[in-house]
Amino acid sequence: MNTYRIGTVLSLAIALIAYPGENLFAAKKRGPAPQAQGNTKPNPKDPGGHSARGVEFAKKKEYDKAVEEFTKAIEAEPQDAKNYFNRGTAYRGLNKFTEAFNDYSKAIEMDPKNIAAYVGRGEVLLQQKQIDNALADFDKAIQIAPNDANARRFRGFAYISKSEWQKAIDDYTVVVQRVPDDGAAWERRAFAHRNLKKFKEAIADYSKAIATDPKDPDGYRRRAQANIMAGDSVKAAEDFKAILKIKPDDVDAQSRLKALETRANASPSPAPPAPTTSPAKAPSMAPSATAVPKPK
Repeated sequence: MNTYRIGTVLSLAIALIAYPGENLFAAKKRGPAPQAQGNTKPNPKDPGGHSARGVEFAKKKEYDKAVEEFTKAIEAEPQDAKNYFNRGTAYRGLNKFTEAFNDYSKAIEMDPKNIAAYVGRGEVLLQQKQIDNALADFDKAIQIAPNDANARRFRGFAYISKSEWQKAIDDYTVVVQRVPDDGAAWERRAFAHRNLKKFKEAIADYSKAIATDPKDPDGYRRRAQANIMAGDSVKAAEDFKAILKIKPDDVDAQSRLKALETRANASPSPAPPAPTTSPAKAPSMAPSATAVPKPK
């Protein structure tokens, strides 16, 4: 069962906002999200400096004021696609998705290769649970720029929402190759691996996510669950202990660790093997022939 759900999806002018769902979308360090397209220096294409001021308001999350400035910028330079993109981004900050969709569409009409506008419009569609339409926009962005991490990041999430695990893995592989410290991308790829019952790969990805934020108890919690699903109660117990070092009053970790320890103590020890007339052959210490697949 897909435990992710479509939640607030906004890259806005400042940051990529996390999805709720199984706590897998906790805020993590990510690559740069689409920025408001402009700068604060005097620009002959920005009469009155409205675009620059709009960017500054957007950075401060004063989206009403940003919309006002970008509207003035559009009135001054109606042929500049950047201003429509920026106003669409500000509208998204206000959860005005119809207005955002229309502005992104106008930006695309004026600049058919505006990758950020396709991604922005795709995010609006994703927010409205129009997954297939969102995928079409993300696909277009990726056709223009195959290695764009932000387009891949959102398309990967769209695939997760459709339980298309391998496609999600492929997209998040591109993301982590380009943005190795994107903890959320590691977590989401781990989640997809887990749903394919590729527990070894899932645990490895959760470990990468933990490395980006070792003080986040939920990272260890996710890995603990993967270890349990892989049948490794010892490693799971270690993860719950790691949580309790960070957050000693974590009731969930306390109860789950206690359950693991109770189960371990209740399990009878295996009987020793019967003696033989010749020593048993020691198991080979050679590495397994089955290697973790390399990212595509």
